Amino acid sequence: MNKEEAKLRIQKLRKEIQHHRYLYHVLDRQEISDAALDSLKHELVRLEQSYPDLITAESPTQRVGGKPLGKFEKVDHATRMLSLNDVFSAEEVAEWEARIMKLIGKKPAYYAELKVDGLALSLVYMDGLLTRAATRGDGRVGENVTVNARTIEAIPLRLRRSERIKHAGVIEVRGEVYMLKKHFDELNRKQKERGEQLFANPRNAAAGSVRQLDSAVTASRKLSFIAYDLITESGFSKHSQEHEVLADLGFNSGIRYNKICRTLDEVGVYHQQTMKQRNALAFWVDGIVVSVDDNELYKQLGTVGKAPRGAIAYKYPAEQATTIVEDIQVQVGRTGALTPVAHLKPVSIAGSTVSRATLHNIDEIERLGVRIGDTVILEKAGDIIPDIVEVLPKLRNGKEKKFSMPKKCPVCGSAVQRKQGEVASYCSNKNCYAQQHEGLRHFISKKAFDIDGLGPKVLEQLFKADLVKSAPDLFDLTENDLRPLERFADKSAENLVAAIRHSKKVSLSRFIFALGIRHVGEETALALATAYKSIGALSRASKIQLEKIPDIGATVAQSIVDFFNDNEKLKFIRELTERVRIIHAPPVSLVSGHVLSGKRVVISGTFQFAGREEIKEKLRSAGAKVSSSLSQNTDYFFVGKDPGESKIKKAKELGIHESTESELRRLVGETSSIQ
Repeated sequence: MNKEEAKLRIQKLRKEIQHHRYLYHVLDRQEISDAALDSLKHELVRLEQSYPDLITAESPTQRVGGKPLGKFEKVDHATRMLSLNDVFSAEEVAEWEARIMKLIGKKPAYYAELKVDGLALSLVYMDGLLTRAATRGDGRVGENVTVNARTIEAIPLRLRRSERIKHAGVIEVRGEVYMLKKHFDELNRKQKERGEQLFANPRNAAAGSVRQLDSAVTASRKLSFIAYDLITESGFSKHSQEHEVLADLGFNSGIRYNKICRTLDEVGVYHQQTMKQRNALAFWVDGIVVSVDDNELYKQLGTVGKAPRGAIAYKYPAEQATTIVEDIQVQVGRTGALTPVAHLKPVSIAGSTVSRATLHNIDEIERLGVRIGDTVILEKAGDIIPDIVEVLPKLRNGKEKKFSMPKKCPVCGSAVQRKQGEVASYCSNKNCYAQQHEGLRHFISKKAFDIDGLGPKVLEQLFKADLVKSAPDLFDLTENDLRPLERFADKSAENLVAAIRHSKKVSLSRFIFALGIRHVGEETALALATAYKSIGALSRASKIQLEKIPDIGATVAQSIVDFFNDNEKLKFIRELTERVRIIHAPPVSLVSGHVLSGKRVVISGTFQFAGREEIKEKLRSAGAKVSSSLSQNTDYFFVGKDPGESKIKKAKELGIHESTESELRRLVGETSSIQ
């Protein structure tokens, strides 16, 4: 990006950021997530660092917030309430330390604390009594919310005695008003009962609660407060000491979570540890704050723009970020479906670098209005494939290009068709290389034949060597076939042939799943294997018979019938059954009257007593229906270590109880019927 392009990008970013900051700080509402806005601001900071002569006084990076709301009396802060610069990686933290060392000539010690997600508040005490509470506002002028602050039990009305500080005169305490997760859930439940709009997150709920004109409403919201700064001339040499004194004075200052870090390596360890523990905390945190612990050094470092040089907010990996769509290309799947995929400017999200995102189909592209060159909001929750959730059209420069689906398959050149009533477009050539290759990848996947040592790269080798064209060919491979291939010595060839031989014995449900019948996933394959004891019986089933199976509708039933009416598919199955042995026993032994029988179950996270696939088998053996997603029909939601945040959020929205690992172990080990 040259300087002229950077200038245009900076102007557009500033306008977009100012719009969203105004919505949040002045109007108390949001159009995009905090993570997405953070990503836009971060891009602006980096561009201005590259072109410092383009920095202007009105840039969002040079001020703290928007105008204060007009609902309360305006008050001046004696000392400006600054904000913090955000960093998102260990490399950026190291860059921050390098800048510090240039100014003070040495590496300092640090104080690391949790960055609680709430609303910043200044509390002024005169002779130990609370006399004023004010929001940050624009950093210089805030809103007087004293009456509301007095209703928050976590804020002392009178300071406790401390031997380390005198109470005479003025003491200012700064911190964060926040809401516990359980109180947030309770508030949203009541909002839902009243038919009122739900709060997006505890931070918004806390901000809205503090700004209530009726203090009784604030009192009912059960807010909390954590102190992080002590503004006084008491001469403490360390910031960590101030946290200790804040605790003496009667504040929660986070000292049981916070840590003195002698080096950046220790900061990194603290960041990783707290990130793993964040879901277990009673409140929301979105990162850690790292400060130079020596107060004299901190003062020497001063400020730059809106932020102190001696402190940063080291954010946890965001589940949303903004990036640019550099191209849209089409992939051909095992069913022949053409899927448009966005090729993105690489961006870090949820702890990994993302450069591609599925756009699903042309209808989704048109719904989003996405064009090549657009700035988009990307979302990745847990291990889910990243999705583009929104386009930011105000950042367009006029060079963006619309996308249209190709009329010919990009792999084999055959005509592309779109069936009436369907969203997907398909390659018309059943022998398309891409369909064959993707079908084989599905066939050897973990939930299908799961052939040890046969991954996508090895499969690609077999394809290129013309050793494998379809699944039955796999079972005809010999060690002599494999030895000439690159990276295949005698032992590796022997191991792969042995693994293929071992996989010849397969359950009926896995066999059905491996066939790649459209719309038939793991759970549907299990249901079909339970209803039909052999592949022959299934192949003769009518649409009406299939629809009688729970959870199989007309579309899935028709897809199954169409599959078995295809002579080429039947030939494929005959060739396959000549080479493998299908275990015809039902995949699950339903326990009549078991507490889990017929129940819909979702699991998330890792469990100590067994792996996820083993747990699924145990649940199915008890008669449970295991699903990958939560819904109103979910009966049990078992949560292990490090569960998906999106599932946790969804469970709370639906009011689904989170069951523990110990409860799961008890239930899957239970064999007695309900009395």
